[in-house]
Amino acid sequence: MIQIRNVNFSYSSDNDVLKDISLDIRDGEFLAIVGHNGSGKSTLAKTINGLILPTSGEVFVNGLHTADEKSILDIRRQVGMVFQNPDNQIVTTVVEEDVAFGPENLGIPQSEIAERVRTALEAVDMLQYARSAPHMLSGGQKQRIAIAGVLAMRPNIIVFDEATAMLDPDGRNEVTGIMKRLNSRGITIIMITQYMEEAAIADRVAVLSNGELKLLDTPREIFKHGDMLRDMRLDVPPVVAIRDMLFAGGMDVSDALTVEELARKIVQCIGTGK
Repeated sequence: MIQIRNVNFSYSSDNDVLKDISLDIRDGEFLAIVGHNGSGKSTLAKTINGLILPTSGEVFVNGLHTADEKSILDIRRQVGMVFQNPDNQIVTTVVEEDVAFGPENLGIPQSEIAERVRTALEAVDMLQYARSAPHMLSGGQKQRIAIAGVLAMRPNIIVFDEATAMLDPDGRNEVTGIMKRLNSRGITIIMITQYMEEAAIADRVAVLSNGELKLLDTPREIFKHGDMLRDMRLDVPPVVAIRDMLFAGGMDVSDALTVEELARKIVQCIGTGK
């Protein structure tokens, strides 16, 4: 669905933010892109729908070139983006009007907009707040409204650019739960995050460091490189850190990735005496 080919990008002549990145993102995939602050992950996200054009290299979305001005509207219809601060994405004083804002700008008929708004709010469990004032909602609820606004435009791909960074743990869990539900319905999800426990729910993880793509694999394989991740100023999820300590102590739990898997393997090890 998305082809990123030898992409380089610089904000200034002496600072390469992205360095020769090539990456294919499959239709219906859940991809997490992780990296330390300044690694280039948010810049890479913005190249996917043409908010940023590469200094060199190419990006294609369903065969459409992001540098082609004639294609950019179609690309942005296909690729929705949810950003870090929900307050920056809310433009009206009533929730349902805010969700309708995007489809109205696309010229969707009013009768269809009403259905899209209802469906989008149901998808994020916010239909009961349709007539509420967004500024009265919690941070997590505001972010769910921002997601509904993107859903109402019916994109095939949604990029979450550190969309959980300003939320508390409950809010983060709500938003990542929505990501998983949307992905289960066939929407391609690209999640930019610094929270490695969030990356664990993805199909694949791309690790960026200093503008370079260093690792690309399943979470289970990525988290086998704990020392390398720490060298890149990242960490493994707490469950994986505990697993590695137990494994170093002689307990055979090396493949566990979730709390449930770790608990099951610990019980097995105790039962077998290994």
